[in-house]
Amino acid sequence: MARVASGVGQGGKSFQDRELAARVRTLTLQECEKALLKKKGKLYEAVLLKLAGSVLPRLNEHSGPEGKPIPIMNVQENDSDQEN
Repeated sequence: MARVASGVGQGGKSFQDRELAARVRTLTLQECEKALLKKKGKLYEAVLLKLAGSVLPRLNEHSGPEGKPIPIMNVQENDSDQEN
């Protein structure tokens, strides 16, 4: 019968794994930054394409459903705007 991991220190990630993962993330980010600063090469193109989907605004962030204009309802002018 398989032993079920429960309690403190059993199962899950160790502290050393988390430290290693943090170092790998930092190294990867640094390498991506170097590639983007060079603005040339295959790594630059790959990083740019990968980031484009999450960095660039999506169509639905600037338009309504199916690309139609965003309906604006209940817009009221400020009292100071009405006086001018």
